[in-house]
Parts: sequence; structure tokens; C-alpha cells
Amino acid sequence: MSKKLLLVEDEEGVRQAIRRFFVKRGFEVLEADTCVAAEQIIRAEGPDVAVLDYRLPDGDGIGVLRAARALDPELPVVMLTGHGSIDVAVRAVKEGAEQFLTKPAELPVLSMIVE
Repeated sequence: MSKKLLLVEDEEGVRQAIRRFFVKRGFEVLEADTCVAAEQIIRAEGPDVAVLDYRLPDGDGIGVLRAARALDPELPVVMLTGHGSIDVAVRAVKEGAEQFLTKPAELPVLSMIVE
């Protein structure tokens, strides 16, 4: 059985590249481009791990992280952002993110963290 990875990213090109990378590694990749869609997938699909973009059209990844923690306190979450700042990284980790990476994330590094 393949692991389910929830990928929350509003930039389609970035989302496609990450999806292809993880599909080749045997993951089932569930995709969302908004906070609302991400929360629906977490509720319906119960992913094994989540990779969240920080900036989304309808909010931020911290909100999704909080919702994920409420629905599944054990869900490992990696936060990605193109707008890295120490403040955001500290907030994400305090809210329960395992890691915080700036984009463009090196996919082999992201893969090691996700595994």
C-alpha cells in the first residue's frame, strides 16, 4: 500500500514537479491549492504526511497546520514557503510542523524529511 502525501501548493508548476517526484517514489499524492481544499482532503482521505505551502489564496499554511493537528494530531507536516522568515519558521514549528523549508525546496532533501 502506498503512502498518501497531501501536497498543498497554489503554484501549479511547483505542485506538478513535486507530485511527479513523489509519484516516482511510490507515493499517492493528494493535491490541494487552497486551505479549504486541504482541510477537506485531510478530513476525507487521512493522509500519512502533508507538505504545505505557507502562502495560499484563502489563508496561510499555519491555518491548515492547525486544522490538520485538530483532525489528526499525529500527522507529520512539512511547511514550504517562498517567503522564508525566521518569525514564520518559528510559528510553524511551534504549531507542530516537523520542518520548515524555503522554496525552491531541493526535492531530495524534501524526500528525506518526508520519509
